[in-house]
Amino acid sequence: MIALERLGKVTSTDLLIIGGGISGLAAGMAARETHPDVEVLIVEKNVSGWAGQANRGAGVLMFLGPDDDVDKFIKFHCHHIGAFLEDQELLADFARGTLAAIERFDSWSGRLCRRGDGSLIARRFKPILPWHITGADLDMLVPVRLKAGRAGIKFMDKVTLTDLLKDGDRVVGALGFSLLDGTCHIIKAKATIIATGGDSMKIMNMWSCQRGEGAAAAYRAGAQLRNCEFAPMMEMLNVRSKQAILGAEDVMYNAKGDFLSGWRTECDADCDAFAGIVWHREMLAGNGPITTKNPENRLLQSTIKHAENLEGKDSEDRWVRPFHEKFWGALMRKTVEADGGRKPVSEVIPGIVGEHSPVRVDHNMKTTLDGLYAIGNACYVGSSMVGAVPTPGRIRGSGLTGAIWMGIRGGESAARYAADVAMAEPDAPQTEACKAATFAPIGRSAGVHPTEVVHAVHKAYHPVGYSLHKSKERMEEALGMVLEVKRSLPQMAAPDWHYLSACNEARSMVLTAEVFYRTSLARTESRGWHIREDYPERDDTGWLKWISIRDKDGEPEITTEDIPITRYPVKPGGE
Repeated sequence: MIALERLGKVTSTDLLIIGGGISGLAAGMAARETHPDVEVLIVEKNVSGWAGQANRGAGVLMFLGPDDDVDKFIKFHCHHIGAFLEDQELLADFARGTLAAIERFDSWSGRLCRRGDGSLIARRFKPILPWHITGADLDMLVPVRLKAGRAGIKFMDKVTLTDLLKDGDRVVGALGFSLLDGTCHIIKAKATIIATGGDSMKIMNMWSCQRGEGAAAAYRAGAQLRNCEFAPMMEMLNVRSKQAILGAEDVMYNAKGDFLSGWRTECDADCDAFAGIVWHREMLAGNGPITTKNPENRLLQSTIKHAENLEGKDSEDRWVRPFHEKFWGALMRKTVEADGGRKPVSEVIPGIVGEHSPVRVDHNMKTTLDGLYAIGNACYVGSSMVGAVPTPGRIRGSGLTGAIWMGIRGGESAARYAADVAMAEPDAPQTEACKAATFAPIGRSAGVHPTEVVHAVHKAYHPVGYSLHKSKERMEEALGMVLEVKRSLPQMAAPDWHYLSACNEARSMVLTAEVFYRTSLARTESRGWHIREDYPERDDTGWLKWISIRDKDGEPEITTEDIPITRYPVKPGGE
């Protein structure tokens, strides 16, 4: 029997949380508040409280207030967003819990925008939409990280965990290494939470912090992934600045001057995949370039005013967010200087963001493996809560709120599990095999650079005709490219520990791309963000199903599950 201590530095904890972003911190805080005797360790490859997406976005959180109707929200969501692939019961739980979740988060953070009387400053994104949004400044996680330390949560930063360790079918910890000195870390845990975010394929700079390692580790351990076909996220970009032009899809024109945005209505809550499809079709027809008329773009003009601190400057209802105004002000200036913003016309292209978040979880955020949970962008779509759309589900602000809500629910569930089970010992041969596979690139003097792998994945994923406007022929071509680069993974080489981490990221992105194309080929219809040129119609008779994929003896196994639509309140048909 191999002693674990011979393989690396062994640490034991009751609850291991992999990822120190917004969902991981929320999970840790919720776990300690509900189960104060449960020891919590958060391991982050960057620095907890500064990691993840929360400090990179717009700082907007959606919620249902006292005057918002949950039933109306579910009905709207099914008809206009998730295309009836929602787990309506989980979506209802989320809707009812959003306000309490963000209020609880603010008790740790104190960064939500409030009036002098303490009430939230909230508004509707559009008058017709049945929910509210509020704002928080982009440093919202800093006080949560400090409060978590005072609550007794332990942290291990600059350590990347690459593989889950098992005892039989139960996950009992994880293995990884220090980015600073390469020390192999073996964490034994009664319960483990994946809070690593999703996979944005390292394409657009703002979201490139998500590399898919959590989902890949879960898959290699035997957990199911679900709804992998509902990606990628897409926004229309200024072709020069490569920054998103919010609202561009509402006012697009081709080179002939034809208006291309006629499908957009007031009930459209966010950007949608069809903008990219229209762009692709027009370019193939020789009608490019595609442009947007900025003075007609109400969302863009409002965003500029907010970013420059011009709108509602003296109003008590203005969101006061110094970090947000500095960050977004700089981005908007970049767009204006390139030729967007206040310029009358900007050329636009689709900007592909991976946003894969496929780990399958139940209503308690438990995966299909005992002892393993997932939260936030690791499982946002895999939970089936939002249906046939990528993260963040076509509702601006639902990404942050979802991460908090899932973090709280998952943290409490995992802590409850950890309080009731005994510590188990990771299987030593499996641990040794994981270590050998993880560290193999560091021992090679020459080989495939991880950046080469990432660029090869981009060639198979980034073109709109592969990943957004789908067809059997094009997806099979792209999948072949992914499988070709997959064969090169055993030749990756890493000169230092940071490149070793990049090797793990690269193999994770390859897996994400593979399962995306395999499940996209399986769904022979168009629904939500899954749009097939060869199957253009939605098929409610044959495809009210969820698709799951898992590793079975080294091969992908795809299964389908009928959605229990008969017991759900909202069914396809009239509104």
